[in-house]
Amino acid sequence: MSLLSVKNLSFSYNNSDAVLKNISFSVDPGEHIALVGPNGSGKTTLFQLLSGYFSPAAGEVLLEDREIRRYPLPERARRIAFVPQGGRIEFPYTCLETVLMGLHPHQSRFAPWDSAALSRAAAIMRETGVWDLAGKSVTAISGGQLQRLLLARAILQIFPQEPLGFPESPQALKLLLLDETLSELDIAARLAMMKMLSRLVADHRLTVIGIHHDLSLAYRFANRIIALKDGEIAADGAPDAVFTPEFFARVFSVQAEIIPGRGFLFYDNLGC
Repeated sequence: MSLLSVKNLSFSYNNSDAVLKNISFSVDPGEHIALVGPNGSGKTTLFQLLSGYFSPAAGEVLLEDREIRRYPLPERARRIAFVPQGGRIEFPYTCLETVLMGLHPHQSRFAPWDSAALSRAAAIMRETGVWDLAGKSVTAISGGQLQRLLLARAILQIFPQEPLGFPESPQALKLLLLDETLSELDIAARLAMMKMLSRLVADHRLTVIGIHHDLSLAYRFANRIIALKDGEIAADGAPDAVFTPEFFARVFSVQAEIIPGRGFLFYDNLGC
């Protein structure tokens, strides 16, 4: 059974032209997918539909053969974590408090955080390199630090280490949606976070779908590429099969030289 099935999905804002047109694909547990495409191709809108935040104009999104919006919101939040692009927090919570908010779907509303929850949050914050910020206000950290903090919160949300009040089957499959989550990180931090995600994919059958503009990073770490252009799927397959000079010319209007196993060199836009 597929973890996620997208069938003939279409969407538009306020009866305007369609942003997504007849999108169909399925996602198996443990896949690491890079969603790529030019600006305005519909990537973030697709994520809003995959997470159940938007309803499609046509078609459906199924999580394990059940329509995504039929899951109660807390149950959906225990299965799917979405880190949006440019996430900001306006209230001066501490960084530790911000990460612990990932436990809200697993606890009753006013339940206190116990020592096991604090220990789990601390472990994830160390893994993502933000434990030294634990007592600092979230409004006083850099964009790159905030991105790692929000990633830590999302990981705690779907891997809370039971029991926390809502026990779940250890076989429950989890999905992490990352919308340019690493864009403000330096190179070393990006590599460290991608390696951490790869370990979660390998060890826990986590499924990751990440929107990437860093195509070399997608090429190195993802095992599948889905490309959108003008609201339609332009390519879907393994990185070596998708990333060709013809693909870059057709989808991104650039000339590209492929360096097998390493990445790409890009030249001027075609026609410029």
